Amino acid sequence: MVAFLTYLLKSSFCLTLLYGFYKLLCASTTRFSLNRWVLVGGMLTCLLLPFVSLELEHEPLVQSPFILMEEWKQPVDVVSASGMVEITQKEANYWGWLVLSMAVYLSGCVFILLQWVVGYIRLFRWINWQEYKECNGFRWVLYDIPVRPFSWGTYIVMNSQEYEEYSPVRLHEEMHCRYGHCYDNLLIQFILIFHWWNPLVWKLRYELNGVHEYQADEGVLNQGIDVKTYQLLLVRKAVGSRLYSMACGFTHSSLKKRISMMSKRRTSKWVRLRVLLAVPLATGVVYAFARPEVKETVADYGAALQTKNQGKEKSGLMVRDTSQQRNADNLMLDHISSEKAYVLELYCNQRNQFLFGPEKPISKKKFVDYEAMTDEARKQLKDSFVKLYSEQKEEMFPIVVRIVADRNAKMGAITAAKQKLVEAYDEVRRELSKTYPQKLVNECLISRFYYASPKAYADVPAGVADKSVPLPGYEVRFLKDNVIVGELEDFSLDELSSKIKQWCKENKAENLAVSLKVPSDASEGVVYDIKQALREGYMLKLNLMNGF
Repeated sequence: MVAFLTYLLKSSFCLTLLYGFYKLLCASTTRFSLNRWVLVGGMLTCLLLPFVSLELEHEPLVQSPFILMEEWKQPVDVVSASGMVEITQKEANYWGWLVLSMAVYLSGCVFILLQWVVGYIRLFRWINWQEYKECNGFRWVLYDIPVRPFSWGTYIVMNSQEYEEYSPVRLHEEMHCRYGHCYDNLLIQFILIFHWWNPLVWKLRYELNGVHEYQADEGVLNQGIDVKTYQLLLVRKAVGSRLYSMACGFTHSSLKKRISMMSKRRTSKWVRLRVLLAVPLATGVVYAFARPEVKETVADYGAALQTKNQGKEKSGLMVRDTSQQRNADNLMLDHISSEKAYVLELYCNQRNQFLFGPEKPISKKKFVDYEAMTDEARKQLKDSFVKLYSEQKEEMFPIVVRIVADRNAKMGAITAAKQKLVEAYDEVRRELSKTYPQKLVNECLISRFYYASPKAYADVPAGVADKSVPLPGYEVRFLKDNVIVGELEDFSLDELSSKIKQWCKENKAENLAVSLKVPSDASEGVVYDIKQALREGYMLKLNLMNGF
């Protein structure tokens, strides 16, 4: 749902720019064919631009609103001190408003769609109620009663007397059919179903209908019809309203402007060069939609894992010596008791997207949606246990998850994903206990995680670029025998390091524990740098949570 809303906002942003571009550079010109293709081609481009994928090394400020929209895809749970996942009232209200907004939006879409369908039913009834005659490649549906002329495809509905008199009205409708204006109307109607809430899209429809009329008027005058005679005809028939918005008809909206366009001097052909200005505009839009580069990060991360491999392969299974791995990666463990383990990996990139699978080979990892995390983890855990049991029955190892993240990944996303993994562990343990020895299942499938150091880009600064700058929203408490002996809020890393030395001097370091509170949007890199400062200060016991 959020992915669709993101696309909707991006495409609406493009359509808004298109309207501004057209009004500024094209609306006043008499190159009607060019104007038509600017509108039609521009609308098609606006629908496709959000799908263009461009990755950049840096993240300019202009990209932030669109990146923020895409981060809605990842729900963030708050983990309390007891380890239970809680949904805050603010988050519940947010999702409630999101669902309500979506319901209102879909109601509008259905209303516009039904209005469109009803209009087409009425239109085709007018076409099918009467016999038609073919002339000049068109099918003429003629009525003896007064009827406002309109056309659709190769069908033209009009009064039989005007047809017999070969009125300019007849020529006008022929021009609509020759130019295929009905297909433009189909496109704008389709766009309006999804963008009914954007007033500038309705303005685009108005401009497109106007261009259709100008182009048809120009075609009539090119057939030798006198300008004054034709203008007087428009004035005489300027009574009533248009019958069907999806049909092309002899309409009289903006009559003054239509007459003005007929009398206006032909715009120079060099005006076509203005269209070239759309190229840098489209490039800027693609740049605004671009994302920081991720592919190289994943590749570099995979290469790094291959070079750091300290384990050994047994019958196609990769078993890690976790004590060596802890030293190599300078890890902060959650809980892992065995020296050897079979390792799965959860990788979180800076888009808060997850790559999950066996530690090796890298090719077996795949991107997993947050919603599908439990199912995929359950499958991986079950397959890993069954394979271990069948090939290494006498020497089973714990199945653990190694968590690796980009420095810009959100801690909230990782915490929420880890909760999904805990659920998967529990479900697989219950399922396999029915078939395999329960004691063995429990030993291998107790939830175990450990963290590797965050991955950074080659030219991106560390999580904390300046150690003297305060970190708003971060709080740390030092405890001895469950009694608070020190507390810091909105601290800088330099201040934290200084306080650690002070408190370690006043208290025995081995008896100290640390409780860390981080903001819900904290990045993995910043949190890791704080943990590094704590490790360097010999704070050996760390309880990480989102609230005291």
